[in-house]
Amino acid sequence: MEKLIITTSHKPSKEQLQRAKQLAKKYGLIYKNRRHLKTGNIFFVVEKNLTVKVKKNDFEFFFHPSIVKIRMKNFVSDKKDYLLNNLELKGNEIILDLTFGLGSEALLIASQLDNGKLIGLEGSFPIYFVVKESINYYPYKIKWLKEASNKIEVINDNYKHFIRNQKDKSYDIIYCDPMFENPVFESSALNPLRKFAVYETLEPSDIEEMKRVAKSKVIVKAHVKDSIWNKYKFDKIDGSKNSGVFYGVIYIK
Repeated sequence: MEKLIITTSHKPSKEQLQRAKQLAKKYGLIYKNRRHLKTGNIFFVVEKNLTVKVKKNDFEFFFHPSIVKIRMKNFVSDKKDYLLNNLELKGNEIILDLTFGLGSEALLIASQLDNGKLIGLEGSFPIYFVVKESINYYPYKIKWLKEASNKIEVINDNYKHFIRNQKDKSYDIIYCDPMFENPVFESSALNPLRKFAVYETLEPSDIEEMKRVAKSKVIVKAHVKDSIWNKYKFDKIDGSKNSGVFYGVIYIK
């Protein structure tokens, strides 16, 4: 595979240059000076605040907490969030998020973990790299977001492969939110991610592996029209008819 390029924004600081070169060495990327970079191919950019974005022609993707701030505001005001309500967190859990993506829901979950931790998997290297190398550098203006980001570990791996190599009952809760088979294009926060995302159909055999590895419960997020609802019988299905987004819950007995 051709090596990917990393550069900086124009007129970079010493810190940007240093970080770009360190990341190039760490991940086996090629560092190029922005002034000399002429390519329509994918490349990574270290920004002024030291976060990273991916760029291809005039398309770009970068880390942002996005809708999680709105969800937390709603949860604080009326204690209603389908995911958090069904997780029923005590605060000391080790949670495995199989499909990390932008990390918005991971931040929401981690905010409820006083002494716990969230481990997130992301199968797409561009998405993994951008989020992994931005989540702790992002200039959060809200304290709980910064604190939540410090309770998250991100790993670049395919969840179908990873889950099959874990020991029985390795994590308290397993959460899986694969790309919808019936995407909600109105979800503007997800639209930039679609070009780089991993699209794999969730199968009952995957859920059986999740059940094996979880101690307490497995939660799967999918669109109401997705095929998993016909393929697998969940203990509980909860969600919004308006958005069409539902959570399937399996309690480990």
